Amino acid sequence: MFEKYRAKRAAKQYNAQLAHWKEQRDASAALLALAQTYSGEASNGIMLKRGEAVFALITGAGLIEDRRGAGQWQGRSSGVSFPIGSIGGRSIRYRVGSSRGHFVQGAPVPTAIDLGTVYVTNQRVVFQGAKQTRECRFDKMVGFQHTADGSTIFSVSNRQKPTTVHYGPQVSGWFDFRLDLALAHYRGEVPALIAQLQQDLAALDSVKPSPPALSAS
Repeated sequence: MFEKYRAKRAAKQYNAQLAHWKEQRDASAALLALAQTYSGEASNGIMLKRGEAVFALITGAGLIEDRRGAGQWQGRSSGVSFPIGSIGGRSIRYRVGSSRGHFVQGAPVPTAIDLGTVYVTNQRVVFQGAKQTRECRFDKMVGFQHTADGSTIFSVSNRQKPTTVHYGPQVSGWFDFRLDLALAHYRGEVPALIAQLQQDLAALDSVKPSPPALSAS
């Protein structure tokens, strides 16, 4: 009875591990296939340059910039007053210890200043909104950083402030890989990216869960 329970529990654990492994492997294999076959596509949303193709398009993205919050006066004091006499029946008071203080600006707060569409091509990243447009060309790219909330911060040499676009954590993995693939095409590094993805897939194959051993009856 106890052996049957142990076998059933082991089989359940194996099936859960195998399902998780298969999910990871399918995702890794899909990325490899995309890198091997996808070279971008045309788009009617923006004017593409010669040799340019779109690798990712996300609608409803936010353009994020720091905006200062409300400031406040600090150190202001009205002081105290005391009577020093009267003129024509009116009391005269003298105030001491008053201080105007100083104004402290509010801390910068990341704020969505526009909503629009983000295009990732093999030459640039473009945000196109109702009020704002930003272009981050790869030949001017200093670096970029992905954040946990589903945003990417792009730093380019021809813009003083970085450009931040927010698309949400639900599509962050998809966006990150499409950007990597677009950059690989721009840099001529697609073979290296494919080789890395093949290594990742082989590493997953090497840790495929093994079925539980059958106990002797």
